[in-house]
Amino acid sequence: MGTDGIYRTSDLYIAAWLLSNGLELKGIDRSNKQRNDFIFTDSPDRPDLVRQFMCGSATGNVVDLIFYLKRVKRLLYSSEV
Repeated sequence: MGTDGIYRTSDLYIAAWLLSNGLELKGIDRSNKQRNDFIFTDSPDRPDLVRQFMCGSATGNVVDLIFYLKRVKRLLYSSEV
């Protein structure tokens, strides 16, 4: 877990995966014109979730993942978060 209780990622798919697994999206840092960072409240489960995703061993509800992927994309182009 991050020392400040926050986890940041610029990866759209990891952000959707974390949302589909119940992590709380605190906001989106848009200060860098080259990339946006998704800011999550960190969780003890987060390192394992990211590792599973990156290693291809993640399992879950595909419908939920698609829903959250669409939500993350929508948030990128809005001012909701």
